[in-house]
Amino acid sequence: MDESISRLPRQSPSTPLPVRSPVNAHPPKARPDARPMRIALGAGGLAAFSALMTAIVLPPSPAVVVTTDGQQVVGPAAAGTPLQVQRPVQYVQLQPGQTAPPGANVIDAAAPQPVTVVTTVPAPAQKPIYVKTTQSGKVVK
Repeated sequence: MDESISRLPRQSPSTPLPVRSPVNAHPPKARPDARPMRIALGAGGLAAFSALMTAIVLPPSPAVVVTTDGQQVVGPAAAGTPLQVQRPVQYVQLQPGQTAPPGANVIDAAAPQPVTVVTTVPAPAQKPIYVKTTQSGKVVK
């Protein structure tokens, strides 16, 4: 070994070792308390989760309003203004000797039947329009 290095003499076990104090001991940096932000994020997450579960779990309910005369109104108009609903017409053929109930409209079987004619007119053929552009989107004529 190199003789220029001096060795410290060994101390006996009975002598206490000197306590070193840290030379550059900095106190730990003060950090802001994270609890308020965690509580706010948790409350926001809980509110979002509740809204999603409410939208998923509850089935949509139809807006049906029953008016005083027994008619039902379905749709967005059911929220406030009453709307007249046209009831389907039910035709009944009477047997010989039967009479119609009171208030029913009676149609004679010998009356001519209404005829519905549906005509379709084809639309004129349209010529396609081609627009040439460069890669950047400028129109080339």
